[in-house]
Amino acid sequence: MNRKQTIVRAALFAIGIASVGATALPLINVWQRQAEEANIPAVAGIAPATSLDQPTQIVVDLKDNATTADIAEVQRRIGVPLYFNSLYSGTDKLMVATLPTASAAQNALSTLQGDGNVEAAEPEMTYSIPEMSPRESVEMQAIAVAQADQQAVVIAKQSAVEAAQAANYNAPLLATVDLPVQQTFEVHLNAHAFRVNSTGQWLFDAYRYSPPLNTDTTDNRTFGGTKPNDPLYDAQWNFRMVGAEDAWKKTKGKGVVVAVIDTGVAAKTTKKGNQCKDFGTTSFTKGYDFVNKDSDPYDDHGHGTHVAGTIAESTNNNEGAAGLAYESTIMPLKVLSAQGSGYSSDIADAIRYAADNGANVINMSLGSSQPSSVIHKACQYAVKKGVTIVCAAGNGFGEPVGYPAAFPECIAVSSVGPSGKIATYSSYGKEVALAAPGGDMMESSDPKDGILQNTVMKAGGNGRGRGDDYYAFQGTSMASPHVAAVAALIEAQGVKDPARVREVLTRTAMPNGEKLKYGAGILSAASAVSMAGAETGFKLRHLFLIGFAFLFVAIGPRRSLKVRAAMAGALGIGFFGPDWASNYFGANSPWNLLTFSAILPLGAVALMGRNVRAAKVAAAFSLGVAVNLWAGWHNNLTPFTPDMFGYASTGWTLANMGAAFVLANIAAWRGVSLVNKSAEVAK
Repeated sequence: MNRKQTIVRAALFAIGIASVGATALPLINVWQRQAEEANIPAVAGIAPATSLDQPTQIVVDLKDNATTADIAEVQRRIGVPLYFNSLYSGTDKLMVATLPTASAAQNALSTLQGDGNVEAAEPEMTYSIPEMSPRESVEMQAIAVAQADQQAVVIAKQSAVEAAQAANYNAPLLATVDLPVQQTFEVHLNAHAFRVNSTGQWLFDAYRYSPPLNTDTTDNRTFGGTKPNDPLYDAQWNFRMVGAEDAWKKTKGKGVVVAVIDTGVAAKTTKKGNQCKDFGTTSFTKGYDFVNKDSDPYDDHGHGTHVAGTIAESTNNNEGAAGLAYESTIMPLKVLSAQGSGYSSDIADAIRYAADNGANVINMSLGSSQPSSVIHKACQYAVKKGVTIVCAAGNGFGEPVGYPAAFPECIAVSSVGPSGKIATYSSYGKEVALAAPGGDMMESSDPKDGILQNTVMKAGGNGRGRGDDYYAFQGTSMASPHVAAVAALIEAQGVKDPARVREVLTRTAMPNGEKLKYGAGILSAASAVSMAGAETGFKLRHLFLIGFAFLFVAIGPRRSLKVRAAMAGALGIGFFGPDWASNYFGANSPWNLLTFSAILPLGAVALMGRNVRAAKVAAAFSLGVAVNLWAGWHNNLTPFTPDMFGYASTGWTLANMGAAFVLANIAAWRGVSLVNKSAEVAK
């Protein structure tokens, strides 16, 4: 080879490397932007008083490897004792401390700024069932009362009456009673009931089931014998909207654990209350009550049981309604009180508990306008352990999306009614991943437009078991568990990585207009399950792999058994290795820049030198990587999910696929050349 040829080859080689490398720049920019958007200061200042129930209490998340001496030093610095948040927070070092005054709490947080043993520290924040603003909730009360007949009985706080009058409503608020702070009251309008807390914030809408529901009988279809025998199933328009019966042909969620982080679940009969009537065959795993710090996470509110019902209410038992992933297992974790509110420390604790105790999916139908760094750290921890997190976007009548739904690790879900339009009350924004049925009874005041499930509205104490019935609720709280249930169906098909689960959910969603409101579209259980099955099943790429392996092992002159076996092994490593690494590091991990690329084949080719066997093995390995990248592109399974990286993932895949094929050919021809030269020398 003359000098000119060497220069030309070197120039082409450099151009090729630069071209492939350039496709990584958009990916790196996305990671940098995601890191900036996801960054919440590790130590926050005191939040506004409205978001704090205890302005003198702080939450401190120490590093998991913090020692007793480290904890003692932090206590010395802030001047008060630190206590583990629960029996299960010792491993994660999640601790709380109470300061004498709000200013002392602020000083303590300032003192912890930059402490090497502290991952996050912030004031204790109150989270609750996604709620409307006080004014909007009072307006809703006034409208509802105005539409009710004279027999409607309203129990309301005096401030609600005054607010309604200030809003220029002449609604007849028939009765009022002043309640202590943090209590709730119920508004009853015939069969309609909704709870409001003492500040006038609407907690959720509930219609007690009273047959008939006047459902549209034209929707009572069957799909291949998958229609369950539950008598109220025909009222569950929401399951037909997402194609539940088609999804059930393939899976019902068996083997997947869904953690319901909420007000608890009436899962079994205990001293706190009775098991809900339609949960007799539902599978449950051990949970915890982070509010009362005991092992009985019973629901003394009603919200959490309803949410759990959407996911896995007993189905095909000739009782009540159905669940969407009814063979999955519920992990009940109580973080919200009977009043529907709870603390950020308990929520973070529950997220970590779920991740450490086998949960595959987490549903959080709760929220706040205040971001919590402690909760965010817990979400990051759970996702790294392979847990998919689904959250209600909020009931704020528009932008923005609440927290934790707005965290990038979480799948934010907005709500639609039976028409497929965004629900009147639903929050939405750029963080929304997709929409799901959440009901919309605000315009129609008709229970058939809500989400019907079994729950216990009043339980515990002298009211043991009262209110165990079927209720139609509405809210993004009801939309979120639909997505969590379908995530369970996806995972039951073998797709486990949270990023891949999110990708399946969004890519199979039914587009419905504005991305700001609907994200990728409306949830489709049928399409999601179908795509998940296609991802994990036998594919064309496996035929290619078998064919190449056969050629390497069975065909070809002058190959010893060791060389044939080495080539087949290298082919398999090149083909399966990137996927193994992706399963370990995550679908969107920066490590995929190495494993799903031509870098390793390039190294193999560079190291082969003048060794014939090494050239053959390098060619097989490069071919394996190339076929893996081709198969991923062909099956729309690029190494980095388009949901996060858009078209950049496709560019990276195609560039490295081409480079890997070129390297495989270079190594193969190098091997042939060396064999020919060896033969000439032998002559």
